[in-house]
Amino acid sequence: MKNIEKYRSAFMDALELEEDQVSEELALGETREWDSLGHMILISTMEEVFEVSIDAEWMTEFDSYKAGKELLNRLGVDFVNE
Repeated sequence: MKNIEKYRSAFMDALELEEDQVSEELALGETREWDSLGHMILISTMEEVFEVSIDAEWMTEFDSYKAGKELLNRLGVDFVNE
């Protein structure tokens, strides 16, 4: 499975979203499922799936689908050349 597929799947699993609910425009607080508890579950899921550690400072940066990809990229997750 490619990293982008893992990423989308992690959103669906952590936030209990349908595939059509996960898009580039998805952001924290814009859906009932991505509240503060959902955010912590999402962070934990991303750490597990991509075997990274997201520190508290960076957790607040992960506030949208796009921002999450950028953050994971800084942590060494490649979404382009996989």
